[in-house]
Amino acid sequence: MAEHLSDFQAPWWLRSSHVQTVVPHLDPRRYDVASEHVRHELPDGDFADVHWLNREGTGPLFILLPGMQGTPRSIYIRALLWELSQRGLRAAVLCHRGGATANRRAPFYHAGFTEHLAWLITTLREREPHTPLYAVGFSLGGSMVIRYLAETGHHSHLKAAAAVSLTFDLSSTARRACEGINQLYQLRVLRSYQRVARLKADLPEYVSRMDALKGMRGIRDFDEVFTAPLHGFGDAEDYYRRCSSRQFLAGIETPFLILNAEDDPLVARDTLPSAKELRGNVRMELTPHGGHLGFMYRQPSGLCYYPPSRLISFFLQEQREAHESLSQVVVGHGVFAVEAGDARGVVDEHVGPARAAQ
Repeated sequence: MAEHLSDFQAPWWLRSSHVQTVVPHLDPRRYDVASEHVRHELPDGDFADVHWLNREGTGPLFILLPGMQGTPRSIYIRALLWELSQRGLRAAVLCHRGGATANRRAPFYHAGFTEHLAWLITTLREREPHTPLYAVGFSLGGSMVIRYLAETGHHSHLKAAAAVSLTFDLSSTARRACEGINQLYQLRVLRSYQRVARLKADLPEYVSRMDALKGMRGIRDFDEVFTAPLHGFGDAEDYYRRCSSRQFLAGIETPFLILNAEDDPLVARDTLPSAKELRGNVRMELTPHGGHLGFMYRQPSGLCYYPPSRLISFFLQEQREAHESLSQVVVGHGVFAVEAGDARGVVDEHVGPARAAQ
């Protein structure tokens, strides 16, 4: 694993893992970005919703995959879209099949579902054969990206990829979701799953399962009744075992960044991969604080969300050939400031080094 230090450290009053996890959702800024929602019909009779930023533009394109029941309106997606738009870059937010919006068929997305990502990448490659493509997955979306990379190897068509707040062991995460305040996080997600399932109640595969929705108390219950049987898994534990991301790390051929917090309330320390499990093209940056999809720090202008600048910097640094082909007119001075560690990008006097995984 190539050692690479990031520039993030939370101020003392933002070092609670739960505060880091919750504070981004209380951010008063809207990060409003003009995007184009397009519903793409698929050969199997279902559809894929994609929210495009600068769809008809030129230059690199970033594919963003939200976390569990996440949407283009999720704060971590909006913040990254805003940063990309400020730099004149392009993006496509791939909405999960059967996520916040009910799809037509019984199957829906899960941690091992890569078909939509493969479809989008193939579509983009056919339409724009020379456009550099990058992918970012958040939480469960990161698991999808990792599995796709492992399945496709050198033929992924991605120049580089990244995952933020990745869960390495789904069974462990499901257990931790039932502990303490974490139950509030999973309850919010579970209610979203239940709402979408009720919208599909007329499907034959759902009719016999609807009564079970009422008694569900956690995500594991939903995975046991819906996710596992509707996608060919024996039970929830079989689904977790076969789709957990840690086992796919060794198959990644693409430059890959993992940004995780050591205090992530949903990721147990003993599930983090060791340096021996990571290939030289895979970098895992662990910050002491950051929670789950948090990573908030302070600048003179106010609280800031760390991942967008770090991700953009990583992608442009990793791909020399793409970097050299881009002018400052295309990507904006801000990207180069970030790459240089300029104070206008990420770092200020309150930001210190995080350590690389050992």
